[in-house]
Amino acid sequence: MSKKKFTPIKLEVDYTGYNKAVKDAESKLKNFRSALEFAYSNYVDEKDLNDAAFNESMLNEFKRCFLLKNSKLVRLDIGYNKLLDLLDVNIDTLKEHEYQHHQNPTELIQVDEKTVSAKIDIDSYTIYTKSEAENQRLEAANSLLDALDKVAVFQKVYPLTITAGISNFLLFDTSKSEYKLNRTLMPKI
Repeated sequence: MSKKKFTPIKLEVDYTGYNKAVKDAESKLKNFRSALEFAYSNYVDEKDLNDAAFNESMLNEFKRCFLLKNSKLVRLDIGYNKLLDLLDVNIDTLKEHEYQHHQNPTELIQVDEKTVSAKIDIDSYTIYTKSEAENQRLEAANSLLDALDKVAVFQKVYPLTITAGISNFLLFDTSKSEYKLNRTLMPKI
């Protein structure tokens, strides 16, 4: 007789973490676009700027592109900072953009030559069973929930009393008004 192959089953999704990651990604992309706008409005040509390099270091890529376009404006050999002063460019805004950019943990990816994006995968926020024993616990929990639903048709079911009566095998999330399997009781693998 062959053993049944273990198949992970979805336990729950951390929607709070997922939604925060999406907001962080949106914030990082907005900051990145704003930094690009700063660069383009301060003597940098869009065709010269490399988005991947700008993602790594906004200040270094800005400096490279700024010098590429503007170093020949003055016939004298002057430094980057003097050229910034001469053209009245204050890079404090770009410094703040770079600080915000690196503080945000979201990773930006290059979609194509003109598009930078962030990829947030909901699977990273999904928790699955890790063993056949966990699958069996989940099956027992689902059977118990079915029985509670059948009883609720005839009689009021008090979730907190139920969870206490079954030694917190199930927990009740009052914010969502739903039961979930207590994963802390699962044996560690």
